[in-house]
Amino acid sequence: MATKPSNSTCPTVIDAELEDRISWLPGHIVDQILSHLPIRHAVTTSALSKIWRYKWTTIPNLVFDRQCVYAPSRRHDSLIVRHLFTIIIDHVLSLHSGPINKFVIFYQDVMSVTNFERWILYLTRNSIKELELEVWNVQPYELPWCLFSCQSFHCLKLYHCWINPPSAFKGFRNLKVLKLDDVTITRDAFENLISGCPLLEDLKLMYLGGFTQAIIHAPNLKIFEIYNCNGDLESIIFENTFQLTNVSIDLNFYMNFESNQSRLHGCSSHMLNFFSHLPHLQSLEIYSCFLKYLAAGVVPVKLPTSCINLTYLMLHIRYHNLKEISAVLCLVRSSPNLRKIELYEAEEEEEEEEEEEKKKGTALLARVSYCGKDVFSGPTIPLRVRHVRIVDISELVTKLNQFKRASRQVEVIYHGETK
Repeated sequence: MATKPSNSTCPTVIDAELEDRISWLPGHIVDQILSHLPIRHAVTTSALSKIWRYKWTTIPNLVFDRQCVYAPSRRHDSLIVRHLFTIIIDHVLSLHSGPINKFVIFYQDVMSVTNFERWILYLTRNSIKELELEVWNVQPYELPWCLFSCQSFHCLKLYHCWINPPSAFKGFRNLKVLKLDDVTITRDAFENLISGCPLLEDLKLMYLGGFTQAIIHAPNLKIFEIYNCNGDLESIIFENTFQLTNVSIDLNFYMNFESNQSRLHGCSSHMLNFFSHLPHLQSLEIYSCFLKYLAAGVVPVKLPTSCINLTYLMLHIRYHNLKEISAVLCLVRSSPNLRKIELYEAEEEEEEEEEEEKKKGTALLARVSYCGKDVFSGPTIPLRVRHVRIVDISELVTKLNQFKRASRQVEVIYHGETK
């Protein structure tokens, strides 16, 4: 007679090690998982088991900020935190054994330049691809020369520093993304930097100081943004930027406008110069007073080459200024495929504002008949006009409703006064 197998011979307990599936994942997957943790937490995984002891040493993305330093409820002395922060970075880099694709330092306190030089030298020798240094010392620090010898950069973001490349510097041949924030650099150094990055696609400039004219020579550039450049910049010139699709400019030209105007000598136009190297422009945002710059000199009725790819246009405009209105109309006429326009009232200088405020109501109404034919008889596009201050807005709405529509879907809607 056959005997029934004993239950004691059946496996009832599953080996815990067989259930530890994370430990046996491919190395690059574990690296990605650990990269999403703060570096302090990633390092503590070394205490899980022998298998995990050195897994954190191959993380490709290293981000160092104040979270790296354990801070109990009581406030740490800044000197202690700074010392611990430096020790942590040194410790991680000394034990790191794999490639480093991304290295970020975000620290809003004073830090020794010597530490920067040591870390950057290590990174440049390990083919770093993305470097972001955001350290807000009391005074801008000078970038070490060893940084300019690295040709593996794909993305470079620099804050609050002084860029002074060596004379032998020829650019970053593989750089695609560049962001400069609160950076001091000479005009020649800036132009050599930009022209020396032939693959550059995305350029963002903020609080840039050190020169008055920016020449952008970047054949592969697709996105360009510039904001708040301390009132130093007087002009922007695009050269060989035929791939640019998105441009956003927010500059204040009040201080330098007269100097700017005198350079034209009545023989040229900022409009023509600005758009001559932007044939593939799709989106244009103009803030603050830059439209005043574009309207200087001769404003053509229409650009020689149409902006056939431009679909979005956002402008800050002084509604009482006929030159700026002419510039807007020139853009509208030159953009047959425009789909959306947003107009905002540009802020005035305090002295000018008091004088012009009295004229705004009648001036804007006088211009309505001038611009209405072009705006309302062209292609059907959404048009938003915001922050308009006039004496009688109901009169403006009445004027607008008198114009012939190019489409039955066109409506003028007034929601009443807003506070």
